[in-house]
Amino acid sequence: MSEVEQAKQFEQAKQIGVTLLQGKRNVTDADLKDTISNILKLFPNLLGESDSMYKYLESQFSVFSDNYRILVDDETYVPWLKNKKSEIKWSFWNRYVMYLQKKIAPSTLNKLDNLTDDILDRIIDPKTPGSWDKRGMVVGQVQSGKTGNYIGLINKAADAGFKLIIVLAGMHDSLRSQTQIRVDEGFLGFNTQTAMNFSNAGNRIGVGQYNKNLPAHALTTSRLNGDFKAQAAQSSGVNIRGTDPIILVVKKNPSILKNLITWLAARGDKTPDGKIIIRDLPFLLIDDEADNASINVDPRKVSTINGSIRALLSLFEQSAYIGYTATPFANIFIPLLNDNQTKGLNMNIKDFEFSVGQDLFPRDFIINIPAPSNYIGPSKVFGLPAASSSENAEEPLPVVVKISDYINFVPDKHKKGGPLPTELPQSLKYAVKCFILSCAARRARKQVNVHNSMLVHVSRFIDWQDRISSLVDAELKFYQRQIEFDQGNVVKELRKIWVEEFEPKTRQVINQTHTYTDPEIKPISWSRVKAELFNASSKIEVRAVHGDKNVAGLSYHNISPIDYFTSEQQGNYLSVIAIGGDKLSRGLTLEGLTTSYYLRASKMYDTLMQMGRWFGYRPGYADLCRLFTSNDLIEWFKHITIASEEMRSEFDYMFLLNETPRNYGLKVRTHPGVLKITSANKFRHKHIMMLSYSGKLEQTHNFKIDPQIFSRNFSVTTDLIKALEDPIGPVNKEVENQKYVWQKPNNSNLITQFLRSFSIAREVVDVHKMADYIDAQVRKGNLTDWTVALINNTMVKDEADKGIVEINGEEKEIGLTDRSITLTRPDEIVSSYTINKAMIISPNHELIDMDDIEIGRALALTEMDWGKSNREGKPSLPSGARIKYTRKAIKGLLLLYPLHHAPLHRWLLDTSTPEKKEYGTKRETYSDVPIFGFAISFPEIVNDEKIEYAVNNQFIQEFDYPDELDAEDDGN
Repeated sequence: MSEVEQAKQFEQAKQIGVTLLQGKRNVTDADLKDTISNILKLFPNLLGESDSMYKYLESQFSVFSDNYRILVDDETYVPWLKNKKSEIKWSFWNRYVMYLQKKIAPSTLNKLDNLTDDILDRIIDPKTPGSWDKRGMVVGQVQSGKTGNYIGLINKAADAGFKLIIVLAGMHDSLRSQTQIRVDEGFLGFNTQTAMNFSNAGNRIGVGQYNKNLPAHALTTSRLNGDFKAQAAQSSGVNIRGTDPIILVVKKNPSILKNLITWLAARGDKTPDGKIIIRDLPFLLIDDEADNASINVDPRKVSTINGSIRALLSLFEQSAYIGYTATPFANIFIPLLNDNQTKGLNMNIKDFEFSVGQDLFPRDFIINIPAPSNYIGPSKVFGLPAASSSENAEEPLPVVVKISDYINFVPDKHKKGGPLPTELPQSLKYAVKCFILSCAARRARKQVNVHNSMLVHVSRFIDWQDRISSLVDAELKFYQRQIEFDQGNVVKELRKIWVEEFEPKTRQVINQTHTYTDPEIKPISWSRVKAELFNASSKIEVRAVHGDKNVAGLSYHNISPIDYFTSEQQGNYLSVIAIGGDKLSRGLTLEGLTTSYYLRASKMYDTLMQMGRWFGYRPGYADLCRLFTSNDLIEWFKHITIASEEMRSEFDYMFLLNETPRNYGLKVRTHPGVLKITSANKFRHKHIMMLSYSGKLEQTHNFKIDPQIFSRNFSVTTDLIKALEDPIGPVNKEVENQKYVWQKPNNSNLITQFLRSFSIAREVVDVHKMADYIDAQVRKGNLTDWTVALINNTMVKDEADKGIVEINGEEKEIGLTDRSITLTRPDEIVSSYTINKAMIISPNHELIDMDDIEIGRALALTEMDWGKSNREGKPSLPSGARIKYTRKAIKGLLLLYPLHHAPLHRWLLDTSTPEKKEYGTKRETYSDVPIFGFAISFPEIVNDEKIEYAVNNQFIQEFDYPDELDAEDDGN
């Protein structure tokens, strides 16, 4: 039996195993062994793979995820689904379940069932008579499975009675086509490339293989040019007033949307005021990547795409809008308008006038979905906390490779039409070799019938993408020829990379069970990889993925779209190096992505995060993945991930307080972390934003290495300590070891003077805005009385770990706080002191200013929150949120941290036993004095005095956020 046939049998055996175990409530070791025994009766030649099969099935039935949280407006929410569930025939949903059972873990499928129920319940019963308009949003992680989620919702919505469903799928043909393919497989059950009408459909695909007789129709196809066309819709024979559900997948393109609205309007009724309305046709609009293009970006009027979406909703008497996104900040900034503000907002399309109506703020509900345990997201890639609290933060997976040789290749501020590169940097050549190795290694792991992808994203401009594609193609062919004819040095170079780069990191991933567990990842010898080099490398091709469809004027002609689905239907599996820009940055899934080379210089949260195509699921090959990027971009990813996790934590806290989407929106709009890095042009119609620190913990977690700055901050901090005079000692029993504590009424001026003199990057902490905020609260009688604590590390014994600080005229030895810096290798160059896990503060330090009674009150509230969240056990300390909730509004807390002037650097050594991790360590002296950092814990202040935050053109330019496309083109 050939390797390909054996790999195919192994895949079949795994699917049979999952099916056999589906009915088990709790899968035991005995269940797994019995299942494998039965499988081997069918596939006796797989006896040698029984261990791999056991580990695979074990992993499938051990995937877990936290419960999702829902913010809902109780005034508009009328529960209905529970009472009507038994009356609805769930035909579409049940066959989707059968289809998914072979693809996802049972616990994940159960959660999808519950989640889609909760979303449907919070929309409305589609059989409700009269006029209704619902708006909601679902927030997930980048590449975490949102498409599968909303396809589940589509199936249930069709069962419940929604007759027309439209999916807005990004701004590019490739993404729209890819989404239509997923809809074909997961809802329609037939290939729309050959038919749009159910009755004309031939071979069934996806769900259609489980129940061939469920009628549903499409008015768009999965062809690259299969977007909505009135003539095609007319000739399809599909009647929107029929009994069967109808679905369309369309681009967010002005012409497409206007044509669709016009075509639908011809099927509506005219109202006395001359408007068009479509009655008694329940309509569900799903907006994929809802923060992209759907936001109104025009400061003078309603922008075309935003207005078209709103007009489309207003066309229907009964409509529901659900936005799906991983980066929801822009959506939260959508203004909530009253009826008077929306009057007169009309859009003229051909001979019709349409009411634009309310904007797209998710006023009825917002749902936050945590990713399951097998999802590889920012916290696993960059080693950041999975929540705002750092107790369970872990080290990153060893997949990031810092590069610095790209400056002459693609400068950060390169221009369209500028001098193009003439050769590739060594780092990109190395990355291509890593991709060849990952393809070969996956084959060695019997992952043969799979797609392999590499992403190269370094420029927005087509001429640059075209040139880079030619250079990469030439380099790839140079390697392919050497491998085929066993010439040159490339095989020796590949062996060196495998032994020195891949083998140690595979062992590291296997041993990092606290970070990521995948039993399919096992060491692979060089001989097995070498045996697959030719088969793997010969399949690889370079594709330029950009907007041009005509090869005239291009030097590289392989610009055909990456169509994984069609290739797979033909029995082919792609191995492709995709070189592009914006078309690769939103929604488009690169199947089997292992190697990413990314240099895009944007600092905007949603731009940067959405371009992170490397996030997602990597079953059986996470150890083979590599992200090549610059040190600056790594730092920015860390900043934006911290802000993102703060927002998710804020969401969870608002959930505990039973708050509404409206109140959450108001809170987000004033969040300092968001205002620092959210795309300004998406709310540029309001250049002055409002800023609040109420209930926030702000801390310095990143310092530019500069001895002069460290010395100046030391002086600023010691000046503050001198002005405070005598410390009063510890305030409570919980933090008795901290004796350098000062409390004094009306001392806010000392705090603001300190902040305005302290030097720290604005993206870490905006000290000047923070000082302005304190001043504004003092004028209202809040934040007048501050507690200041100089944190003394009482555990240190060695004199080298202590520093001298003058306190009330006497020099005192202070134990220095040691916050380590994690390195990927011992010779790594460090340009900034980034505190591991992004937390300078220890969990109990926020309690320093509270008395025992206040601590008890905050702990009781925390216990109540745990009960509501179904968390096990009892908390030993109050949560940070409840500490700030309990603290009086007049009180603030400033914590001063004298950090070690020679911080500990550590890197994981290669070790064969996961139970005993060994680290290499060294100290690097950065300063002659302690490096001072600080944390400020602000109380929750009801109706605090927010301060103005100017969002101007300079801000937009600094953070390199390109304008949204809103051109009047036909998109075809």
